Amino acid sequence: MTTVGRKRRAAFVTVLLISITTWTFHYRRLLSWMQDATDHQDVTKPAFRIVLPKSKFNSVLTEQTVKTCLPKKPFIDRTTHPNNTKAVVLNRKALYHRGDVLTASVVARDKKGRPKTYGGDFFRARLVSSDRSLQTSSAGHVTDHCNGTYTVEFPLYWVGRVSIKIQLVHVSEAVAVLQRVREIPNKRVFYCTFYDSKTNTSETQRCYSSTNANIPHHQLCDFSKQEAKATWICQKPEKNPCSTLGQCKFDADQSYKRAEDLLSKKENTLFKKPYLETELELVTKKPIRVLEKELPVIQHLPPCTGNTSSFEYWSGNVSKSSACNVRVFTRENTRRCLANKTIYLHGDSTMRQWYVRLQQVVQLKGIARAWAAKSGGNKLSHDGGKYNTHWNISVHYRFHHFPFQIGHWDFFNNYRYLADVLDEIQEGPNMVIAVGLWAHFTSEPLGMIRSRLYAIRGAIHRLLHRSPGTRVFVRTGTTREHHAGRLAYYLIGSDWLAYQVTEVIREVFRADPGVVVLDTWDMSVCQPGSDSIHPDQAMVDSQLNIMLSHICPT
Repeated sequence: MTTVGRKRRAAFVTVLLISITTWTFHYRRLLSWMQDATDHQDVTKPAFRIVLPKSKFNSVLTEQTVKTCLPKKPFIDRTTHPNNTKAVVLNRKALYHRGDVLTASVVARDKKGRPKTYGGDFFRARLVSSDRSLQTSSAGHVTDHCNGTYTVEFPLYWVGRVSIKIQLVHVSEAVAVLQRVREIPNKRVFYCTFYDSKTNTSETQRCYSSTNANIPHHQLCDFSKQEAKATWICQKPEKNPCSTLGQCKFDADQSYKRAEDLLSKKENTLFKKPYLETELELVTKKPIRVLEKELPVIQHLPPCTGNTSSFEYWSGNVSKSSACNVRVFTRENTRRCLANKTIYLHGDSTMRQWYVRLQQVVQLKGIARAWAAKSGGNKLSHDGGKYNTHWNISVHYRFHHFPFQIGHWDFFNNYRYLADVLDEIQEGPNMVIAVGLWAHFTSEPLGMIRSRLYAIRGAIHRLLHRSPGTRVFVRTGTTREHHAGRLAYYLIGSDWLAYQVTEVIREVFRADPGVVVLDTWDMSVCQPGSDSIHPDQAMVDSQLNIMLSHICPT
């Protein structure tokens, strides 16, 4: 076959794949809608139900459940190669209008240009304004068709020239490695001390966040709590009793080395360039222009009530929603909204950012009434709370229980499980609960965070039965930085791992009428600032704006 003939044949195959992918995408979406129409809510069972926002984009945007499109054994010699994997705009037009959806297709190919036959690649898709002065951006929604092709949808929220950015974060073969490593329990190394004051003896023992079948039960100290679906066991000290458990800590060096040792040399290459975090080439070079609708209609978004999904976009340093009216709260607005309320923030250090920010905005000080008697010890684990007497506002923060990646010693009993804390709360309707539990669970088997969340959901139901007016919010994960591209940081905290935890949070709480899911993932995907486990003030303020808009919709 001549060179021209081969090129024509390749072009025909590409067009055929895109056509089949587009038909399959719409067929699967129709099936998804039909299934959603026949499902019924059942908050007592671990069922997932797709809930779409009531907005003009309802007919085109769907969300994915936690699934995998990977074969049992991905072929490393057929690894997706970003140089041969292109993005093509499907519905290419000379002009688009605000409110349209721009659709692109990605056909994954290996180093030799052969189309992939399975999915699993992990992409990060963004739409950004070509006019830098606008500082506008939104997240694209990727659908994996499990055959090496992907559809990416971009709602067009603003007028002007826009550019598509699609990054191949992890090739499917790297995702298979992340999935395999994640499901290996007890990768992270923890130690706890056992100190007997009577004999003045101290012993340090290895501890585990999952059961360890390799150690006989009689050689273990079991501190697990079935009600909270939490496991914590330690090797039994030689001299001291289990009751002398004292301080615990995470050993980063050993944990990182253990994770890296789980990979072969070939698998190591999957976490290096060009297979890691590489921007794809867009076949169409012409600029994409978005105009205002010919007959523009002023749309009044509904108030943020109930469990509404949010497809976020950024305009300057403010994140907006197409699902409901997310207000931008000033300091005065925030104080009026939270007046006469008690707010409990529970989770990791990203929730502590909310606590610190609210202290600044609401001008909180001192130790509040609730939890004050238990506020001794390390302030990281829990804060007795701050208050504003003029507005009668009190805000409390508590770090979640082990396991977590903090490298200094801290007393195990300083921490409590959220399910236990919620069961003890007896306050009335002017109470707000916000939970952020994700960052320290990315490296654990997915069943751990799922079980922990279902225990929390049960405690939330019991709380709502006692105090029906309580407002409960659960936030999802976000993207984060990966220091110097070190392999261990991806194996323990990759964005793919964080996204899987986010999907579990959606699965557990999205169909629950008593909980509002604050979905902050898309907000982080297209944020104007840098990726960080502790995002900048614009991100924190926007996250708080969503919660406050549900508490005070008008």
